[in-house]
Amino acid sequence: MEDWVQLTDDDIERAQRLLRESPPTPDAITITSEDVAPPGDESEDSARLLTITSDDLQPAQAQPRPALSVSRLENLMFHLVNGTRQHHLPGLFGTAQLLWQDELAAVARQHSADMLQRQYVAHVTPEGMTVAQRLRRNHIGYMACGENIGIVYGQAAHSERAAHDIHNAFMSQPRSLTNHRGNLLNPIWTHVGIGIAYNPDGALVATQNFISAPASRFRRRRTGQAR
Repeated sequence: MEDWVQLTDDDIERAQRLLRESPPTPDAITITSEDVAPPGDESEDSARLLTITSDDLQPAQAQPRPALSVSRLENLMFHLVNGTRQHHLPGLFGTAQLLWQDELAAVARQHSADMLQRQYVAHVTPEGMTVAQRLRRNHIGYMACGENIGIVYGQAAHSERAAHDIHNAFMSQPRSLTNHRGNLLNPIWTHVGIGIAYNPDGALVATQNFISAPASRFRRRRTGQAR
């Protein structure tokens, strides 16, 4: 609970003004196979000799790669975000638990797919469109917004491990208001949308879009909290 914060109405108003002027968009985190120790990794001392027979040299049949459920990964990451916020934030203003917003998720998903397809990693598209502009283009109203981007390459991209790796990488950063960790724990946010794009060749891109919704939306029904 050492991350608890004490905020006044003036603090909230000032934070929303600053976030409107400069949405927090920390540089994307990229995770490769070298960054994550493989499961069951053994030391050289425990290495065993292998005996290869003629049967081992026979060509194996191609094994279909199981389809990765992107929706399930988005849901997993959503619960990781809310679980972490609940652990680190007090119940101030009812924002420790973010509400899921489908429109935000659609914008995040489009950006993840665009980065994967056009092979770039940035909060701003090659045409110069920012996260704020993407939200406005999709008629999403907000008082402040922010965005996190995480990418996983290699074997870890093919499983739910990718969501955990990205989340852990965000949370391992120093305490700051301007990095991924600070973005994820910002008590200003009220809603989140998470969009993931996946390439079976071994690349997964996750975009988290956060907003502070207008006050009238604070009282909206909370059916969007659980997916």
